[in-house]
Amino acid sequence: MTGGIQIQPVRTAEDTTAFIRFPYRLLGGDPHWVPPLLMERKEFYDPLKNPVYEYAQVQLFLARRDGQVAGTIAAVHNTRYGQFHPDEAQVGFFGAFDCGPDQAVADALFGAAQDWLRQQGKPVMRGPVNLTTNDVVGLLVEGFDEDPALMMPYNPAYYPGLFQAAGFAPAKDLYAFAMRTDEYDGRLKRVADRLTAGSHVRIRSIDMKHWEDELAFVRTCYNEAWANNWGFVPWTDRELEYIARELKPLVDPRLAHMAEIDGAPCGFAISVPDANEALKLARGRLFPLGLLRLFWKLKVSKCSRIRTIAMGVLPRHRKRGLDALLVHHLVESTEAAGYHQGEMGWILADNQPMLSAIRQLGARRSKVYRVYDRAVS
Repeated sequence: MTGGIQIQPVRTAEDTTAFIRFPYRLLGGDPHWVPPLLMERKEFYDPLKNPVYEYAQVQLFLARRDGQVAGTIAAVHNTRYGQFHPDEAQVGFFGAFDCGPDQAVADALFGAAQDWLRQQGKPVMRGPVNLTTNDVVGLLVEGFDEDPALMMPYNPAYYPGLFQAAGFAPAKDLYAFAMRTDEYDGRLKRVADRLTAGSHVRIRSIDMKHWEDELAFVRTCYNEAWANNWGFVPWTDRELEYIARELKPLVDPRLAHMAEIDGAPCGFAISVPDANEALKLARGRLFPLGLLRLFWKLKVSKCSRIRTIAMGVLPRHRKRGLDALLVHHLVESTEAAGYHQGEMGWILADNQPMLSAIRQLGARRSKVYRVYDRAVS
């Protein structure tokens, strides 16, 4: 215990409940925070249900001040990360960081994660990563005046200061872009028309009747397209099944597309209605009224924007304009489906080909997320 602050490893079901519920108490009054469903968070941190635990060791910590929970953090030893990034095998991760504007609590939490990662032989701690780079990544450092999109992080504006004061250095920036369909001037249409002028290239909607086959290609394409990107680790079969189960109810075939050459899939772009608008109404609970609010917003009132979750083109088909074709088609289909705005992200700050295609839409950079590193002394 330091200065009245006690750090406690999460061991029991009661501890886990306290860990999960703390952000609701801390951030519940923030107008831009979107509370996740409690039942979803319980499953996410359940080693028997979340497939991440099949290859990653995760230790959750609670900070208590005067007996009350004052902060949370998770330390993660991701064994697959070192397999795919052998030059960074020394990196351990942390995430699920939450605390008030209290540097002493933040330092105690960072110290607990650091000590645990040192015991795992990891001399560098990187985060926030919750719990892998295939999930929610980064600390919001720009764009605090807007609600987060689905599967994107949100934190109060004082968090970056806590990180900087604790000695963290920026490792990588990630961008999100906001787009209005009425601001797109069609400048990618010429590329799209050229590619689809013959019968070789076409864009089609995802086929929900062959969901498993479509999913298999998405996994193959995603893993190949992102293979050389910073921090990328391929999905396992179980991870993809887990993510797909969460997202399938949101999939609208008008917003999810496959690119084909001569009938063979070569790329994809998956967008969904931004369900965070509905989750905000549910306030973390499905019952007694949360389920009705979710249904009303998703099916009746309808969300006002879409969220582009993932996009990729097989490496052997790059530099042919397929990324521009997918982006152009995304805008047209968004408008046709009755949505007029969307968010695309996250995108690596140094991914120039993708940034170039998105900027040609007239999209504005709406948010910046930062991943930090700190040496484990």
